[in-house]
Amino acid sequence: MEDKQAFNVYEYLTSFFLPEGMLDFFEVVWADEMSLSSREQKQAIVYKTVLKVHLDERDNRTEEQQGLRSNGFTEPTMAADFPIRNRRVELHIRRRRWLTPEGKSVVLNIYPLVADGTRYSVEFAEFLKKKLGCNPGDSTLPW
Repeated sequence: MEDKQAFNVYEYLTSFFLPEGMLDFFEVVWADEMSLSSREQKQAIVYKTVLKVHLDERDNRTEEQQGLRSNGFTEPTMAADFPIRNRRVELHIRRRRWLTPEGKSVVLNIYPLVADGTRYSVEFAEFLKKKLGCNPGDSTLPW
């Protein structure tokens, strides 16, 4: 029971730092913080480090999809998200790959992970557009 409660607290707290609904489909598998290169630090103005959050898609197969066999994960997709505690944030998201019983490769579920034409999470791109009056996909913003 204690492990389940600790896990729920972990997911509850994590949900405040990730795009809405992300934990419904993905789980955090690890996170690490890295220093930005000196060139990146000059461009970033504020941020000296980047928090890289690595997420893997959960096994959300429906009853009809139970015959599919796991075939690892796709290469990660990177999405920039809201800064956290003076750290630039990158979400590295891997989706599951599946094989049909005949051995054909299938990737299930399409999620709106980034805003169209950007590498920003949907919520972060909308925020930037409202606050800065620009489309983040058309701009070379420093973060």
